[in-house]
Amino acid sequence: MPQKTDLYTILNSYARKNDSPKIDMETFITFLEKYAKRICEEKPEWTKWTEQTGTRVWMDVNHLAEDERVVIENDETGNHVYLSHYFLEQVKEAYRKPDNESDVPFPDEMSLNIEIPQEQIKSLDVPAALPHFLENPQKEWLPIIKFIFPGEGGIALVPAPMIPNTLLEFSILKIRNYLNRRGNKDFIQRKLSPRMVSKADYLNDTFDKIMIRPADSLNDIKAGREISFSFWAHFCSLVKSDLSQKKELLSEELAALQSIYIIEVCNNFFKTKAVKTKETELAFKNFELEMEKSPYYFSRETIAAFKDNKGIPLLGVYTQDGLDAYIKKRVSEPVTPNELPDLLFFYTEDKQAWLIKKTKLLPLCARLLTETRPVIIKAISRRWKKMLTEYVREKAMDDDREFERLVLSNVEEYAPMLMTLLMDKRLYLVHEEVQASKKGIQESSRFFQKSELLPLHILLLIKRKQLLSDIKLLMPFWYTMPVISSIIVFFKKSGKKKKKINEEEKSINKKEAEDPLKELRKSAAEIAATMIPPEKNIDSYLNELASRWGLLVDKQAKANLVEDVNSLVRDKLRHWLRIHKKGAISTDTLDGLINAIMNSQGLLKISEPRILFQYIKLYVIKLLINRTIM
Repeated sequence: MPQKTDLYTILNSYARKNDSPKIDMETFITFLEKYAKRICEEKPEWTKWTEQTGTRVWMDVNHLAEDERVVIENDETGNHVYLSHYFLEQVKEAYRKPDNESDVPFPDEMSLNIEIPQEQIKSLDVPAALPHFLENPQKEWLPIIKFIFPGEGGIALVPAPMIPNTLLEFSILKIRNYLNRRGNKDFIQRKLSPRMVSKADYLNDTFDKIMIRPADSLNDIKAGREISFSFWAHFCSLVKSDLSQKKELLSEELAALQSIYIIEVCNNFFKTKAVKTKETELAFKNFELEMEKSPYYFSRETIAAFKDNKGIPLLGVYTQDGLDAYIKKRVSEPVTPNELPDLLFFYTEDKQAWLIKKTKLLPLCARLLTETRPVIIKAISRRWKKMLTEYVREKAMDDDREFERLVLSNVEEYAPMLMTLLMDKRLYLVHEEVQASKKGIQESSRFFQKSELLPLHILLLIKRKQLLSDIKLLMPFWYTMPVISSIIVFFKKSGKKKKKINEEEKSINKKEAEDPLKELRKSAAEIAATMIPPEKNIDSYLNELASRWGLLVDKQAKANLVEDVNSLVRDKLRHWLRIHKKGAISTDTLDGLINAIMNSQGLLKISEPRILFQYIKLYVIKLLINRTIM
């Protein structure tokens, strides 16, 4: 019996003694109890099997069945246990001492004196089917592989996990044994010399490796280098030709012939694998080059269409799974500790993912700022020109803070990609990395003052006064002369008053019917009713919430902060209403809008985000109910 006292080892030893993987449990339990009582004085570790033997055995058997190491069978003859790996263990045992088995062929059922059920064997013709198995082992993985060699090459049983490394190691050892016999080494070396005239030193070194350092020979084959591939291709062809001329093969010759077939297939497999690896590495280098080209930000669809400089698609050289794994590694593992990874994903408001190389992030922002500047100037100029022709002014024309909000809302609308990059915290980290590097940061890429992003109108090089002045220069003089324009405004207002008195009643009657936000206002009022305490109204509750998140001592500073938040909310809500349907709004939709507003850079620093969320939600409801954001 075995030295170990775990049940699986005991079952395996018992099955080997009876030459059968099927064990009658009643007989086995009786045997185990008697054996344990007889030996426990000499070996106390067996004492646990002397009492309640049946109960202990069945408890352990159930655990083994859960691990699929045994199968429990019940029939009319009683309860049995079948050892799932019984034959696999015997085949494995034949590979435990490679040096002792180097002069005999690979094990088969006859040499092992076993008969393995067909459902535990996968038969493969060598060399026809072995290459496919090496390329796709997971699709045909069975416990034991049965190699069928051509002609009189015989059969070999190999545990699947030993393919190809252990199998190749055994093959080289069998070749070494063959070369040691009857002067075979000198004969083969003389035959190979004319085929490798310019590589005499390598030829001698390779034979030395086979004879003295077989592990190095194994590594050479697995590396798939051209010179190693060439040697083994010539070697296998020569030995196979020599042995095929013999009418009857000795044991070591049959072992060598089987090994030649295996080495030949593995040599081709690893060579092909090495070529594919080089092609894949080159393809990923081309991928990196493409990431450095304009426009610097790429969608998944664009990345899948990357080509090399010859116009050959890269997707095909590497697989989609390989590309996904490569990108996943590059966006998660930085090359240098405490720095960002080399590739970064950014997501715009429409959930579109864009991949950007870290070194191109600042140049991309600089380029987008340059491209966006004329768009924003045109949009604001069009807005202000219309206002001036109607003799109307807005705060943004006279106040830099209001002007910054106007620029911000326009950038959000016309340049969402730029807005995404500028609002992302990683931009500052990249900015700091580049600034700390040897090259330093270019003047066009200085976006931060200390740790704060510069105002957008400064980044876009838009000056409020200059823009307003340029607009006025292109307009008739009476729109810009204060005296003349004030007189015109006076008469326009007088005329409007009369019309207003006559049309006011009609307007009131039509107001409800023409209200485009009727359903929106109604649903907003219903949500408000669930938020406001019974003893308060919407304004008093807003003031209370503002005092709880606007924790500033100075009253004016607090008022300015609240007004800044209100202004931002109005801009965001106005933009939201332009692109969404104006039907009823649900609580979930409203919460989604508030979360989007909360992600604005200026609000992230407020210390009471939960209360601020309630405040913004109630303020949005107030704007919707009062129609002040139309």
